[in-house]
Amino acid sequence: MFSFFNKAFLAVCLTILSFFAMAGENQVKLYTVEFPPYTIIGPQNAISGIDVEVVKAAFAAVGIEATISEAPWKRIVKNMEHGKIAGTLSCAKNPTREAFMLFSDPTSENNRVAITAKDFDTRKLIKFADLHHYQVISVTEWGVEQQLTQHDVNHSTTPDVDSGIRSVVYRNVDVFYSGELTTLYHARELGLQNKIKSHRLNDIKSTPLHLCLSKQYPGNEALLDQFNAGLNKIKTSGEFDAIYKQYF
Repeated sequence: MFSFFNKAFLAVCLTILSFFAMAGENQVKLYTVEFPPYTIIGPQNAISGIDVEVVKAAFAAVGIEATISEAPWKRIVKNMEHGKIAGTLSCAKNPTREAFMLFSDPTSENNRVAITAKDFDTRKLIKFADLHHYQVISVTEWGVEQQLTQHDVNHSTTPDVDSGIRSVVYRNVDVFYSGELTTLYHARELGLQNKIKSHRLNDIKSTPLHLCLSKQYPGNEALLDQFNAGLNKIKTSGEFDAIYKQYF
């Protein structure tokens, strides 16, 4: 039999373990890549942006603290596939991701557009299929690039948004197929906002963006329900709209 001291020591240990377990249940760590204005990586890795603030506020509304760190996109996806991390934000649904990701109610939306040089003639660029007739570039492995691949639109790839913008301004590329707000943000940062234009295609609807959680990570189904409840709370209270007003 345990002595009184051993019993007391065991009780203290169980209390401590219970405290840390409860703390863990009230915290979630997520990873993201730079995707302005949805996620913005600032000096000293300070992370802000529309979706960052929305996700933190929605979790806070249900008593959960969300911390967000930067990591390479390929690593994020691989770790989510194997259940090594809880999830990411500002990601869109596609068949590949649906195999191992859970998707929240939409946190924002992204319009996929044709970015061209300012003086480029877009009068015959009306719908998505018209991209077949142009030299097109897109960011490798992003949802926009996967859409081009799925519809057999011949295209080249670029590693990031900045190089995509430069491709239509300085190189012999007709169209940079990309997200509208993201590209316009980067163009401003590059000082090229007056050298490009955004052209919407009439059969391309906006793409909802979500908090995406790994199906293999413990407790994520319940976490998704909590997040959706928190998101509804901040939409009802007006906090959601207030976040958007900071960026537009």
